[in-house]
Amino acid sequence: MLSVSFAGNALLLLFGLLFIFHLLVLFEAIPYDIVWAGKIKGRRYLRKMESISLLVLGLAAMIVSLRMGYINFFKNPDVINIGMWILFAFFTLNTIGNLTAKSPIEKYGFGMLTIMMALLALRLALAPLAYQS
Repeated sequence: MLSVSFAGNALLLLFGLLFIFHLLVLFEAIPYDIVWAGKIKGRRYLRKMESISLLVLGLAAMIVSLRMGYINFFKNPDVINIGMWILFAFFTLNTIGNLTAKSPIEKYGFGMLTIMMALLALRLALAPLAYQS
């Protein structure tokens, strides 16, 4: 079984890499037809959707960092645990979306990545919190 420490650190590493990836898409260093199921039509829509991606990644990193105790401005274990379950559900649904994409990169590459992220989030959601408020 994966340790809580490994799961949390792996998620944070993946979030960081995805953040960089989405910045590269936002600045069009990477073609945007491989994200959002190839449905991005135009730069304005690209900025909006990639901004949402970056915001979600930042929020997810904050939830995992709270769960791991790396930041501690908020110590309500019930809310943190609910946040982890929401991340698990989000990555599970994202996997379904990726697997229906037209782009093979999104379908197979990011589909497998989001399955892995869902399982890591599940590991954190199932583990007891190390501290109580």
